[in-house]
Amino acid sequence: MDGVLDPQVASRVSAVEAEIQQLKMQQLQEQHQHLMQMQQVPSPSFTTPRLPPIGRGAAVDSPPVPASVPPSAPNEAHLELMAAHRELLKMLQNHTKSAEEIEKSREKQINDLLKANQQLQEQVSSMTQGPKVGAKRMARVISNDLPIKAPRNLTVLDNTLLFLPEKAVREFNLEPNMNDKGDEDKYMWVGRVWELRALLMHQSNDKVQTITTDSEQLSEFRKRELKAKLKDPELRPRLKRLAARWRGAAQRLRCSFSVLRRLKFSHLRGTLIYAHGSGGCSWDNYRICRMICGMGMLVIVPDGFAYPKETAMGQMRHKELAPLHRANADVDYWANDLLYTSSAWGTFNYSSKADSVLKDPQEYKDMYEKCYQLRRSELHFIIARLPKWVLSQGIFLGGTSEGAMTVTRFDDQRYGDLIIGRFINSFSMEYCYFTPEPEAGLLGGRLDIPTLNIIGTKDQYFGPEDSVAKIVTEHGGYGDRYLTGNGFKTMVRQGVKTGLVCSLEEGVHSPCNTHDNFLRPLFNAFFSRTVAIWELHKIWQADPTLASLVELVETTASNNADCRVTVLHVPKMKFPNHMTMREIHIIRTHEEITEARLKEQALIDAENGEIKELLTRARAEAFEAKKLSSPRSMKSHNYYARDKLAMKGDWHAWLRQHSRG
Repeated sequence: MDGVLDPQVASRVSAVEAEIQQLKMQQLQEQHQHLMQMQQVPSPSFTTPRLPPIGRGAAVDSPPVPASVPPSAPNEAHLELMAAHRELLKMLQNHTKSAEEIEKSREKQINDLLKANQQLQEQVSSMTQGPKVGAKRMARVISNDLPIKAPRNLTVLDNTLLFLPEKAVREFNLEPNMNDKGDEDKYMWVGRVWELRALLMHQSNDKVQTITTDSEQLSEFRKRELKAKLKDPELRPRLKRLAARWRGAAQRLRCSFSVLRRLKFSHLRGTLIYAHGSGGCSWDNYRICRMICGMGMLVIVPDGFAYPKETAMGQMRHKELAPLHRANADVDYWANDLLYTSSAWGTFNYSSKADSVLKDPQEYKDMYEKCYQLRRSELHFIIARLPKWVLSQGIFLGGTSEGAMTVTRFDDQRYGDLIIGRFINSFSMEYCYFTPEPEAGLLGGRLDIPTLNIIGTKDQYFGPEDSVAKIVTEHGGYGDRYLTGNGFKTMVRQGVKTGLVCSLEEGVHSPCNTHDNFLRPLFNAFFSRTVAIWELHKIWQADPTLASLVELVETTASNNADCRVTVLHVPKMKFPNHMTMREIHIIRTHEEITEARLKEQALIDAENGEIKELLTRARAEAFEAKKLSSPRSMKSHNYYARDKLAMKGDWHAWLRQHSRG
């Protein structure tokens, strides 16, 4: 019986081997489940294989194995299974990573396509709607498309126009809506004070929303406590006084240029207070303002036509206003009117016609005097409310036509050295129909302020050859009999310390059409070398291009060191004014410049033809009106005459000699 086991022993051995195999499989399953939990991968189901019995006989139920039996170490098959599992996990991870990279690549392609589409739309918009907005965009720019609403009871300060240069636009984070002649990008902002405040209010509200949370709201307990405090008979009157002071402070801020305080550290080139003509801030008024603003100057323009029609001021002068310019609006430099949508209306709205002045001179004297008093009060109001940083820096005064007459007569002695310089455009600074009394034809401010006078030789209103002023005096009206058409005589006789007169050859009342490319370097020199403006012809000798723009006519500097006044003749421009000097330097072909010059000359000739026809008709009407003119009334007392600087010499005798009546 050697080599043959007893059946009972063989059965017992088979049962033990089956139990051991089952324990090994349970151990493998537990280890695998633990690994699956660590890797977060679902585990496949395991089944315990049925093992054949060893030896003869059938398998019997195995008795339970004691718990103290230690688990067996993993065998080679288990290690191979674990290695295969790790490879599977690695493949899954690589697949996930590849899918993420593909998704990122798709998102990048989509963003690139959207960006290219947006650039294409901007190019199409710029070709169809005018100049494009500057490419250098700032973060969180305040859009001009935001809804804004005008406050009630608009004042002259609320309606004041602001021409903000590029540095100011960046400081406020505004969306530019204006450019200068020849510029492709918009980098300036033009709007009214209330419009600027309304846009900045959107910016303030956005900041408040980012820092305000629900936890900062008053709780119900605090609300009940506040109501109890308000019922206190001693505390309630104090709170009312506090609220009244708060409202008063808010109103005072509204009635000042507090909105410009943020520009204190913007290092702007300077500030210009500009007085527009009798038609509002349109035509050359608007061109000159944006021209000067492009040089880095802050330009402030009180608008006398912006009062609501139902108000007392609106009854004097009124025009319907255009809305704020959008970023993509067409703001052509040569457009005649970008601010108003209607013609002028009101009791102070007039058209200077020689026959009307001759028929009733006293009525026109009174009207022109009232217009001056209204305009001078606007200047005083604006200057008194400027921020302190502007007052410390100093300001320039400037004006065109009626505004130039206001600047000429303006009594600025009270401001001391605040006024750096003044320029007077399209007004002759003489006693004429526009100045009711001889004294009104003189400078009313300080004589030590550098003064620049710009006027065309063919100005249809104040020129020396053929103008309304000349027609009025020739037909028995009031005014100087010996009109020179510029302010040289007045400045010399009054003893102005520093002065320059630029006489524009064939220039009319709108000098930009004929001498726009001269005005730019002229204003640049005036704001840079104000005190030396009388020797502009010497300063420009360093540049042959600039030197060719002027010709010396007369100067008092060689005979009188205390009165340096110069007259320069400005010939007709050799190049077209509708082109910038940069464009002229780039264009090398003579044919292109000649073609542009011919087109511009055709426009100038058409304008001169209209002016000539107007003056011819005015002469005929003046001849008829002379027969119907009313007798002259007595000279009226001018309350504001005491504001003027005491004159040197017997100027009254000189005025009586050179004027009628």
